[in-house]
Amino acid sequence: MMPASQSTMDKLYSMRLSVMAQAYRDLEEMPGAADMTFDERVAMIVDAEWDARRVNKRTRLLRQAGFPEPEANVADVHYDPDRKLDKVRIAELSNCEWIRNHRNVLLTGASGAGKSWIASALGVAACNAFFSVRYVRLPEMLDELTVEKDEEWFKTKKRYLKCDLLILDDWLLEKVSGKGARELLEIVEGRLRTGSLLICSQFSPAGWHAKLGEGAIADAVIDRIVYRSDIIHIEGDESMRKRIG
Repeated sequence: MMPASQSTMDKLYSMRLSVMAQAYRDLEEMPGAADMTFDERVAMIVDAEWDARRVNKRTRLLRQAGFPEPEANVADVHYDPDRKLDKVRIAELSNCEWIRNHRNVLLTGASGAGKSWIASALGVAACNAFFSVRYVRLPEMLDELTVEKDEEWFKTKKRYLKCDLLILDDWLLEKVSGKGARELLEIVEGRLRTGSLLICSQFSPAGWHAKLGEGAIADAVIDRIVYRSDIIHIEGDESMRKRIG
């Protein structure tokens, strides 16, 4: 018969609890383990598995998000005076309370202002807090959703509806078709009280009608986004590319 410890480890491995199995083995060899209480031993083994799973989950969330700037970090935001960014406000957003409350954030500013980088940084913070995130350019999302509906289409739409935070970059760079506007409304409506949006746009909401049209669908899209949104405008006399060389 196998020793009890080996039998237990084999069972842990068979249940895909490899980290717990290794912690169990390490505990047997750890000096002073015999003086630990039963609860202390169990806690040490469970904590090892718990911590490993959290690390793996965070890694998976970051990989699935599709950030253009996966190394972006809110600690590295440039607060040059001419950008007029509120450091306290950015820090508050990095705590992700706005995501828990299903609110939205609109980042506006000229091309090169650093909107995509800050959006990535806030998205990374969300992943680190174990929220699911999807980062996509609006033209790409609409291309995916305005094709013929098949099984893959439904899977794609579900990904955009079910994530905790959907980041839409290049918002309304070009005029949206009627079909595109309807699909956009479906996404916005479907996420209304179940998830958050982070939108990067060169235009303030006042200019969105020019790209969405003047009809009821455009009104509905704008209203559902803006009324639950915090707007952060990034100013500045030169692009971030020039600032950082």
